Amino acid sequence: MSDTTDSSSDATAEQSTETQHVERTDVGVSITVQLKRGSGTRDEDKIKGKVKAETLADAREDMDVLREYLHQLADDTRQIQPEAETE
Repeated sequence: MSDTTDSSSDATAEQSTETQHVERTDVGVSITVQLKRGSGTRDEDKIKGKVKAETLADAREDMDVLREYLHQLADDTRQIQPEAETE
C-alpha cells in the first residue's frame, strides 16, 4: 500500500483554521421608495429602490438619480403588454 492516504490526512491536520470577525456598523441614511401601479392581481406593477449614503443630502442626490432610473424602467415595463388570447 502507498503512504498517500496518511500524508493527505496529515496535510489536512496541519491546515490552520482561521476565524474572522466582522463588525457591522450602520452609519448614515437609508431611503426606500416603492412604486405600485394597478390594483388587480394580474394588473399590477411594483418597483422598489433603495439608496444608502452617509448624509441626508447625499441620499437625496442618489435618490434623484434612482428615481429617474425607476421612472425609465417603469415606462419600459408599461410597454410590455400581454397578448390577448384568440379563440
